[in-house]
Amino acid sequence: MARYKRYFGGGSKKITIAQQANLIIAKYKDAKIKYLKGKTMIVECEIQPQPLCKKYKLKIKYNLSERPKVTVVEPKLKKSIETKLQHVFAGDELCLFRYKYREWNSTMAIVDTIIPWTSLWLFYHEIWETTGEWFGGGEHPANDEKKTEAG
Repeated sequence: MARYKRYFGGGSKKITIAQQANLIIAKYKDAKIKYLKGKTMIVECEIQPQPLCKKYKLKIKYNLSERPKVTVVEPKLKKSIETKLQHVFAGDELCLFRYKYREWNSTMAIVDTIIPWTSLWLFYHEIWETTGEWFGGGEHPANDEKKTEAG
C-alpha cells in the first residue's frame, strides 16, 4: 500500500479511476481496462492464488461511489458439498470485506487490497470445494451487500 501513497500523496485522498487503472496495469501487464462514461472501470485480469491452484480470470467493476465488485469469469466457481457458493453476494460477486469495519475505501489501491484479497478468497474457495468447510473466516450478513462507500 505504500506504493500508492508515494504516488498520490499520503493516502488521504480518493484514488481516481485512472490512477487505479494505472496501478493495476503496472502490476498486471495483461490486464484489460474498459471505461464506462468515465465514472466506472471494468478490469479483466488473471491471477493464480498459489502455484498448485487454478488460474482465474477476474472481472472487477468499480466506480468511486460503490465497493469494487469482483466476479470470477473463468473457470466457473464450483459448488462444494453444499448447495450454494459461500461468501458471495447476489450474482456471485465475491464477499471480500465488510463496510461496517471500514476495511476498504477509495483511498486504497485495488491492486494492493482487492486483488490480493481475491487471491486469498480463491485459495480458501478451492479448499472449500473439496472439504465443504470454509477456513477463510469472515462474516457475511446480507445487509452489507447494498451499502455504498461513505469515505
